[in-house]
Amino acid sequence: MSEKPRSKLDPSFWLSLFFVTLVGIWVVAAAGWGWDTRLFPWAIGIPTLALALCQLITDWKGPGVKDPKEEKKAPQAILDIAVDASIPPEEVYRHTVRTAGWLLAFGCGIWFFGFLISIPFFIFFYLIYEAQASKFSALTVTGLTFLFVWALFDQTMHIAWPEAALSSLLGFKFLH
Repeated sequence: MSEKPRSKLDPSFWLSLFFVTLVGIWVVAAAGWGWDTRLFPWAIGIPTLALALCQLITDWKGPGVKDPKEEKKAPQAILDIAVDASIPPEEVYRHTVRTAGWLLAFGCGIWFFGFLISIPFFIFFYLIYEAQASKFSALTVTGLTFLFVWALFDQTMHIAWPEAALSSLLGFKFLH
């Protein structure tokens, strides 16, 4: 008896397609930036795009039909993380949507306000609402993170951040 081949359009395929599309857009968008500005997105984006494409092809091909005689139990160390069946699917769905919302808000914040402003705001609100940290500890971590990002990337490395949409609208730059 052979197992039924997996559909090529299952959720893992769509997730891989989403990441290939998203990272592809980032890599192409960075092509219009100056060399020093696009270096970081390309250094991260091009290898990520290659890995995402490999995953997309793997998901498209699927596992195929296997002969049960040839099937061996894989060592536990190389398997994916086991699914916790005690968590209801509705809770998993809510958590996934909430996480996607945080990522989308962070991405929109970067586009609208810029990196240096969005990073501390994202960290602060995430610590308050998701980690349920105290306001003092959230402010402390947020401030230290901002100082680290500002000192290392802005002051030391002189990263040329892409211009934020808000600064384009108002006609001046934030923190520069």
